[in-house]
Amino acid sequence: MTLRLNTDFAAGLFGLLFAAVLWFPREGMGRLSIIFPRAILVITVALSLALIVKAFTRPAAREITIEGSPRRLVIMIAILFAWWYAIDLLGFLVATAFVFFGLTWYLASVEGAVSMRRLAQWVPIIAVLIGVFYLAFTQVLNVRLPSGIWS
Repeated sequence: MTLRLNTDFAAGLFGLLFAAVLWFPREGMGRLSIIFPRAILVITVALSLALIVKAFTRPAAREITIEGSPRRLVIMIAILFAWWYAIDLLGFLVATAFVFFGLTWYLASVEGAVSMRRLAQWVPIIAVLIGVFYLAFTQVLNVRLPSGIWS
């Protein structure tokens, strides 16, 4: 599918919508917990507004070719929003383990059937990836991640 699109405007609008969706459910966060997310949201809004201004001053209309399955794209978006919701219920570690493993299987199954041996090979890789994310957020960025059912 080929679309003719002002990509600067589309990216800016998407950035603003994304920031708006993440801005409103923040009332349950503590004063110190909100510092990093607020900084990221402010940067996202600033970059999005800059893209929208650029879209009107120097438009960059491009032909965009979307390859792949639109169905798979919609499923991926739905899974990521479900993960966002599940993190609060199940906690970061449990929700991320389920989602990363499921996404890896789903994307690999596009090429063909996935064997149990291949699934077993992914376990340590996914565990290390989740561990790196967890340590980066909790130790380096000092962000308390939701513990969900484990609290």
